[in-house]
Amino acid sequence: QRSRAYIFVGILVIAVAIFLYTNSLIRRLEVQAETLSSSIASLCASATYAASEDEELRLVFGKLIETINFPIVITDVRGVPITWKNLPVGFDPYDVTHEEYLRAHPATPDSTRLGQVMALARDIDRINEPIPMTHHPNQPALGYVHYGESSMIREMRYVPALELAAFGIVVLLGFLGFRNAKLAELRSIWIGMARETAHQLGTPISSLMGWVELIRESTRADSDPDALVRMTDEMQRDLERLEKISLRFNQIGSTPRTRRQDVVGVLREALDYLRRRLHGLGRSITIEENYENVPLVDINRELMEWVIENLVKNAAEALGEDGGRIEISARHVPRDGVVEVVIKDSGRGLPPGDRRRVFAPGYSTKRKGWGLGLALSRRIVEEYHKGRLYVAWTEPGKGTAFVISLPAT
Repeated sequence: QRSRAYIFVGILVIAVAIFLYTNSLIRRLEVQAETLSSSIASLCASATYAASEDEELRLVFGKLIETINFPIVITDVRGVPITWKNLPVGFDPYDVTHEEYLRAHPATPDSTRLGQVMALARDIDRINEPIPMTHHPNQPALGYVHYGESSMIREMRYVPALELAAFGIVVLLGFLGFRNAKLAELRSIWIGMARETAHQLGTPISSLMGWVELIRESTRADSDPDALVRMTDEMQRDLERLEKISLRFNQIGSTPRTRRQDVVGVLREALDYLRRRLHGLGRSITIEENYENVPLVDINRELMEWVIENLVKNAAEALGEDGGRIEISARHVPRDGVVEVVIKDSGRGLPPGDRRRVFAPGYSTKRKGWGLGLALSRRIVEEYHKGRLYVAWTEPGKGTAFVISLPAT
């Protein structure tokens, strides 16, 4: 969740930065156009020729604006165009004769060539105020410089909107992607929970069915009272196992209660059950226990036993058919104020790059696994016990060590 938030904030910061930079660039281009137009106005006003009728001056004005990339019209004091550039007309200032210029007037119909230019000059005046050409501020104007926006500025005005649209699309696609990933994760969790329930209930139920069949067999023949007692004891143990499984699933769906207790006692009780289970696998699996004196921790016994069972079962699976060694230890780390439970195996280890993925719902290295045990275990440790569950060490072909870190009380 935190990484997703970082990605969203990062995209937002980049979008805002691009938006501000684009607006700043547009403003600089506008200032540049205004400055250049003012310079042209000052230069034109400084000319020693009359600004209205000298044909040679018109040529000079034409040279001045050759490099301009925005619409510009220079008019005389009457408002009649002397020269222009970047206007959507099909003729140049040099195509207009001197006689046409002398006959032109602002009231000239737009059908004439200069009339079209004057109409366009009025249009660009709506964008920027015309700049008067004067020698000094208090002197009358010799003419006017009318200037508009370049095509680049007009196009760049759409850039922020396009950026916001692109940002919105990216956010929408990201949201849909995260949503689909979340739904897939939830589907995986539900499927895994259903299979885990069936798996947890399957063993004691199968055992009970076997004991029932044995009791039936014994009732047909001369029954041994001691044998019946042993059978009922085993059935009682299986029923207690079913009750424990029911409690576990009930507490997963609610806020479990914790109390201060010795984690070593929880480990020993879980391992007593696991030794009987692992013995039936027909493999040589050695469980070594090494416990220090550790302080009490706030835990839920049933859920913590479930975590231990999941981790030890995974360790046994990692050992393969040849068996191996599983080391269980508990230690106090006063510097960090935690009690650590370490479950280390001598199995095949994790594949490279899978160290973080092992806790994702659906991840499994077993052909028939459904990848919920470690995800569920991490949730129990981190959400319900405010601790940590992580891979402390793994090496392909040598083994893996998981650590449960719980706050000491």
